[in-house]
Amino acid sequence: MARRIFLFFLLLILPVFGEEKVIKNILPNGVTILFKQTEGEGIIAGTIFIKGGSVEDPEGKKGLTNLTLALLLKGSKNFSAFQINKVFEDSGGYISTSVGEEYSTIEFALRVKDFQKGMEVIKDMIYNPLFPEDKLQMEKRNVIAQIKAKKEEGFSYAFDALRKEMYKGTPYQYSPMGTEENVSKITIKDIQKRWKQLLNGKRFVVSVVGDISYSEAEKYLKGLLTDLPVKEYKFPHYDYRLKGKKCKTLKREGAQSTILFAYEAPTALDKEYFAMKVLNGILGDGFTSRLFQELREKRGLAYAVGSFFPTRKNMGRLIAYIGTAPQKTEKSVKGIEEVVESIKNGITDEEIKTAKEKIIGHFLMEHQTRAKQSWYIGWFEILGLGYQMDKEYPEKINKVTKKQILETWKKYIPTGYRCVIVKP
Repeated sequence: MARRIFLFFLLLILPVFGEEKVIKNILPNGVTILFKQTEGEGIIAGTIFIKGGSVEDPEGKKGLTNLTLALLLKGSKNFSAFQINKVFEDSGGYISTSVGEEYSTIEFALRVKDFQKGMEVIKDMIYNPLFPEDKLQMEKRNVIAQIKAKKEEGFSYAFDALRKEMYKGTPYQYSPMGTEENVSKITIKDIQKRWKQLLNGKRFVVSVVGDISYSEAEKYLKGLLTDLPVKEYKFPHYDYRLKGKKCKTLKREGAQSTILFAYEAPTALDKEYFAMKVLNGILGDGFTSRLFQELREKRGLAYAVGSFFPTRKNMGRLIAYIGTAPQKTEKSVKGIEEVVESIKNGITDEEIKTAKEKIIGHFLMEHQTRAKQSWYIGWFEILGLGYQMDKEYPEKINKVTKKQILETWKKYIPTGYRCVIVKP
C-alpha cells in the first residue's frame, strides 16, 4: 500500500515530462536537434551527444576519446579554460564532458538570458579547440592517478577484471579511461586526429530543454551546428557470447572479498530489453530484491549485494555482485548462482509489481531537472529507440508480463556466465 501511495505522490508532484511536445529537426548535414519547451524560472539545459565513445579508441591508444573530451574544456581560440567555465558558472549553471563506451557528451545548463553567450562558447570549443600541450600532460597525470586509485577500491578493481572476461577480445574490455601505459603514450596529434573524426554531423544528437520557444532557440542552435562536416558513419558492431561457466580468482590486499557475475542479456534494441529491466529489478534492485533478502537478510553473507543491467547497443550483460567477509567467499559464490537460478522456479506477482514501481519511480524522479530531461530524450534517440521512448518507457515497463520475464531468463541466463572473485 505504501509503495502505491509513493508512486501516486510522484505522479502528482513531478512535471508531466512526457506530455510536452518534443520538436525534432534533422539538419542537412545530418545533425539531429531535439527541443522541448518548459515553463519555469528561465533555465535552459542541453546535452550534446556524439556517437562514438571509447570503443573506437585504437589499439595502443586506449583512453584517447576520454582525454580528447576533457581537453575541450581547457581552452579554445577565443576563450580560456577559466572563461569557458565562468560563462556557465556565473549564470548559475555548469558545463562538463563525459565519455562512455558507446557515446560522448558535452552537457550544459545556464539561464535563458545567457543562452546566446553559452552557444558562442561551445561553438568556439567545437571548432577552435586549442588542445594545449601543458594541459594534455596535466590531464594524463590526472587520468593515470584515477586509474591507480581504482585499483585500490575493491569493486572497481573487480569490475575492470570482469570487463576482460565478459567482453573478451573486444574494445569493451577496456575502461573508457584506458590503461596507464596507453594514456602515457597519447600525443596532441592523436587528440587532434580523434576530434576530427568525431566532428561529423551524422554523429551529433543535440537535445535541449528549457524555458524558451524553439523559434528563439533555433537560430543559436543552427549557428552552432550547421558548420559540422558530413561524413559517412556506421556504429561499430561487436559480439562475444558468454557460453559455459567460468570463474577467475584474483588476490589483492583488503578486508573483504568482492564477487561479480556477468550473464548474457539483451541489447537496447532487443525485444526482451524491457523484460530484462524488470527481471533485474526483481533480482537485485534494493532491499526487497531476491539477492538482498536471501544473501544478506537470511544467510548473513553480504556487506553489499545486488545486480544491475547496463543499457548497451552491443553485448548486453546482467551483472550480479556481492561484497562479503573472506571466510564467506565460497558460500557467497554459490549463493549468487542459486539466487539467479531460482528465477526459473517462478516469480510472484508482488515481486513484479514492486520491481516495476521502483523502476518507474526512479525514472520519474530522474526527470525533475531540465538537464536530466534533455539527457534522456537525447539518450533514447542515440540508442536507436527514438526520443519518443522518454514518454513511452513507463508504459513499456508496466506492460511486461510474467511470461515475458521467465522467457527472457530462459533465453539468456542459462547460456553461461563469467565471474571474478577478488579476495585477500
